[in-house]
Amino acid sequence: MAIFAPFPLALGVVLYGRLKGIGIGVLGLVVSFLFSYSVYGDFTLFGFYLCVFLFALGISEIAQREWSPVKGLVGFGLGFILLVSGLMANFFMSQNMTPKSFILSQIEKSADKLKEQKKLVEQSTDKDAIHVLELLDRPDLMADQVMEVFPSYFFMGVFLMLWFNMFLTLKSRRLLLSAQDFKFSELNLLTFKVPFGFVPVLALGLILAVWGAEYLGKDAEVVGFHLIRSLGLFYFFQGFGVLISLLDFVGLFGFFRTVLVIMIVLMGNPIIAAAGLFDNWFDFRSYFIKNKTEE
Repeated sequence: MAIFAPFPLALGVVLYGRLKGIGIGVLGLVVSFLFSYSVYGDFTLFGFYLCVFLFALGISEIAQREWSPVKGLVGFGLGFILLVSGLMANFFMSQNMTPKSFILSQIEKSADKLKEQKKLVEQSTDKDAIHVLELLDRPDLMADQVMEVFPSYFFMGVFLMLWFNMFLTLKSRRLLLSAQDFKFSELNLLTFKVPFGFVPVLALGLILAVWGAEYLGKDAEVVGFHLIRSLGLFYFFQGFGVLISLLDFVGLFGFFRTVLVIMIVLMGNPIIAAAGLFDNWFDFRSYFIKNKTEE
């Protein structure tokens, strides 16, 4: 549930004002810092809460200033990614180390935990256990794999958190402050479309992922997968809007609708992303509206 952590703080700012909402957020920063320093001896918790605090501030400002949720989400998300990337690059330069050497140092610090994990994997009958054991015995391979997937997974994590928390904040604001008229709501997040110009970029990513390693080297394949994951997330958002429109069209509401949406998102996210992609040609929403009008 950590992905939804910015939502209550962002909603608090929207409902009770910046002074109270930000004050509670700062108090949370102090508490998380004290726990990280005195109890855990590790600042991972504080770092995560700091990101949550920044996300909540960004979402609440977009909602309160009546900015376009889509433009605000993209702008804030890219700004946050650039900020974190710059801070990481500055850290590596100041410490005179590479990202791989940093990852290796963190693996060495977790040697005891990795040994325990290795014992559990050795007892496992999973078909991927051999591959996992190989990684646990080769920290350099583990570091290489982390470096290969981290950029796109970091990108996806940032926008996934922003999208869901902005959706919940805008929807809650509309329901709790129903007497007020708002220029934007969560519906704007459900009706946006990825510009058609990104389809060739996705096609390039698919080509690099399939044939990049064979003709251009391993790095080309990695770039291809980064493009697929990053753009695929936005097509997932577009497809999610199509899914909600479909459920509205068939008249499915209530608890069963909630359970169905959760199951589809968790088990069929590639299908949702594909629906978002093909929505660029078929415009599924207009089809639902047309049929409903004919009836």
